[in-house]
Amino acid sequence: MLAPILGALAVLAAASTVWLVKTRPTTQQDPDAAFWYVFAGVSLVFPLFLGVGLINRWFGLATLAMVAATILATNRFSSNALQRRQAGEQASLISSEHSALAIRHASVLTAWSRYELDPAAAIAHPNMNDVNAPATAELARALAAAEAARTMGTGYRQAVAGLEAAFRRAEKTQAQVIDGLDPHHVDI
Repeated sequence: MLAPILGALAVLAAASTVWLVKTRPTTQQDPDAAFWYVFAGVSLVFPLFLGVGLINRWFGLATLAMVAATILATNRFSSNALQRRQAGEQASLISSEHSALAIRHASVLTAWSRYELDPAAAIAHPNMNDVNAPATAELARALAAAEAARTMGTGYRQAVAGLEAAFRRAEKTQAQVIDGLDPHHVDI
């Protein structure tokens, strides 16, 4: 009756050891953690296995086979679990980055909508609504590119950066027009 209990404990200790070796060192940031988990697991499994082998040789061999199978199965299961967790973390990171880009995109749209929706701002800054003005045309193209990149899911970071830069250039050009400077004039 003692041999099956010791065998079950050996299998449980082997599974726990493999699980700890595969999952814990990545979260603990300790380079020696895996060694100590293996050392502690072997220190538990070997005496249990030895006890089972001394009680019943055939049951000892069966325990050895079960421990080996458990080690392989737990290794595969823990590797899959680790990959799923890493994939989830990566997806979360991508989602949060996309959300931050969407906020930046929306802030440019909000800033530009002031020139579109506020009559006083539209009168004071006429070139911000005129797509015939080169800077405003560039802004409109950058806006279309950012919208397309958001829906397609590729190149969104570059498109939002381009949109922000185009908006800054359009505002700078508008400020030069208001100040009476020709934005296309180059002093030599």
